[in-house]
Amino acid sequence: MTCQEAIDVMGEAVEGCLVPGLRPGFDEHIAECHPCATYFEHLHLTRRALRSMPHEGGTSPRRSELIEKFRKEFEREGD
Repeated sequence: MTCQEAIDVMGEAVEGCLVPGLRPGFDEHIAECHPCATYFEHLHLTRRALRSMPHEGGTSPRRSELIEKFRKEFEREGD
């Protein structure tokens, strides 16, 4: 598996729903490629941190403001 192929399926891997046929190649690539292993670990940590955030109407008054800022930034990158 190449780096691009591994990155393409990292979302599924971090969610635990990677197609079983891809798992051996993905695991082998992550074991051998330090940059992809680091990226995968960061993705996992980010997912965990986001899940621990309060949901809509949570305790942070800036939450909506920050979400909107990230949404605008993401849209700009997609242009």
